[in-house]
Amino acid sequence: MRDPDQKACHSPDAKVHYSFRTIILIVAFFWFGPSHWVIAQIDTPPQSTVVAMAQHFVQEHFMHESADHYHIEFDLAYIHPQPQPNFWAVVGGFVSDQNVANTYVAAVRLVCPHFKKLECWRLDKLAINRTIILNRGDPI
Repeated sequence: MRDPDQKACHSPDAKVHYSFRTIILIVAFFWFGPSHWVIAQIDTPPQSTVVAMAQHFVQEHFMHESADHYHIEFDLAYIHPQPQPNFWAVVGGFVSDQNVANTYVAAVRLVCPHFKKLECWRLDKLAINRTIILNRGDPI
């Protein structure tokens, strides 16, 4: 007779019985699970693309606002993912052709699945040197 406090030991010879439902769930996980992960990775743009799109919008607005500038060079940028999907805040700096240091915060949004196309990106918010240039959409 076995002591009720004693735990059952697993024997290597013991057979494991799975229900039909468990087998279907295991098969479905291996069949559909990994392919879904690959698709999710393909659809997410690389960080370099997110930064490049933010810098494109910064340059576009900075050059448009001031006719005195014809060239800017960007410094390092940092990405801050936002709670909404496909939405990032990019913070960085740049130097204008007049050797003036500037900072920016740009909130960019991916609006269609083709992240390599410029028309799939939208600038929602932009601040340059702590001055809000554009404020479209919900608050960050």
